[in-house]
Amino acid sequence: MTRAHPDAARPAGGASALTPAAFPGQTFTLYATRGRVYASNVRDKLVDLGRLDETAGGGYAYQLDGDEKLAGSGLPTAEDALAHLATSITFFYLDGQFTALADLGGAARPDLQTATQIQVTLDRRGHAAPAIEADV
Repeated sequence: MTRAHPDAARPAGGASALTPAAFPGQTFTLYATRGRVYASNVRDKLVDLGRLDETAGGGYAYQLDGDEKLAGSGLPTAEDALAHLATSITFFYLDGQFTALADLGGAARPDLQTATQIQVTLDRRGHAAPAIEADV
């Protein structure tokens, strides 16, 4: 199981705001748009990780492909869903998805300029550090 970096819960602009250099690992960007969750890596490869549903009560739920345990529900916003996801995934899961899945480049690539997004830094030890101050 992945645990969030202790400083990850601190608000944006706090005394210990995270930067990629503050925590070792590889940085990925998670996106929520048009009912899907996507991830991109430092090489700008984009993969589709699974679905993101807006529930009848106005909250969000997600279910990732390839591992039925990677799911969350009752999350108030898409950004909260991505932040929850960031503390649930491991480097090895994401690395496997980037190895197994084709790049959604070209015409198949969704427009992500207005998508909700956060950055997460994962390391091989299983720690995650979501950059909760990321632009949305």
